[in-house]
Amino acid sequence: PPTDMPLATRVTILQLGHVAGLLGLLNFFVLSACRKYLQSQPAIQEQIVGALLKPLVLGDFLHIGITLWALGDSRWDVANWGALLWITVVTGFSLMIPRIAWHLGIGRYVDKRDGYPTKKH
Repeated sequence: PPTDMPLATRVTILQLGHVAGLLGLLNFFVLSACRKYLQSQPAIQEQIVGALLKPLVLGDFLHIGITLWALGDSRWDVANWGALLWITVVTGFSLMIPRIAWHLGIGRYVDKRDGYPTKKH
C-alpha cells in the first residue's frame, strides 16, 4: 500500500468507517428497543426486526458479492488473500448467516408458525 495516501482517500475511508459504526449502533438500539418495549407483542416485534434485517441481509450479499467480483480472477486464490480481505469476507458471512437464519425462523419465535391459537367459545 502507498505510504502517502491522498486526502480524498483518507476521508473516504474514515467516512466508510463511520457508516459501518452507525449501522452497528442502529442495529443495537433498534433491536434493544424492540426487545424492551415490544416484549408483550411478539408479532409486532417480528415485523419491526424483519424490516431492519431485510435490507441488511441484502447488503451482506451485495457486499460479499461485490468484494469477490472486484478481485477478478484472483478471487479464488484464497492462499494469497491479505488479512483485510479475510476479515471482510469472514465478518460478512458471520453477519449474513444469523440474519438468514432469522428469516428462515431458525431458533426463534415465528408468529405465523408459533402463534397461540385463539380460544373458541
